[in-house]
Amino acid sequence: MSDQAVSQEMGEFIQKIPFSQHLGIRIDTLEKGIARLSMTIKPEFMTSWGTAHGGSILALLDVTLSMSARTLYDPPRSVMTIDLSTQFIGTTTGVLRAEGRVMKAGQTTIFCEGEARSESGELVAKAIGTFRARHPKA
Repeated sequence: MSDQAVSQEMGEFIQKIPFSQHLGIRIDTLEKGIARLSMTIKPEFMTSWGTAHGGSILALLDVTLSMSARTLYDPPRSVMTIDLSTQFIGTTTGVLRAEGRVMKAGQTTIFCEGEARSESGELVAKAIGTFRARHPKA
């Protein structure tokens, strides 16, 4: 499957996830083992201080890391989060950008890492996650 076909399939997939749609998550680029996604921090995703809530940052990282795992499979598989650990380093407003990378993948278990950054490139959070790929439906 070409990178363009993968991007199209993943774009269609993310549109099927109501939570991702609600957050306004956009796919910026996809490569085998790498995903770059972004979202605008809307007022309803902010803390009382007017900055990105940790839950919104975590949600973007979860979707980004799982999408990096999905790029490994042709045909694509569903990917479930087993474990996700996040360190919040800063916060931001505006657009939040995340990159996820596959560190190691087995038959069904995938280990990923990634980070979220502000529009200016400042590190906001880092994450490491374990994901399970499910076999495609027959």
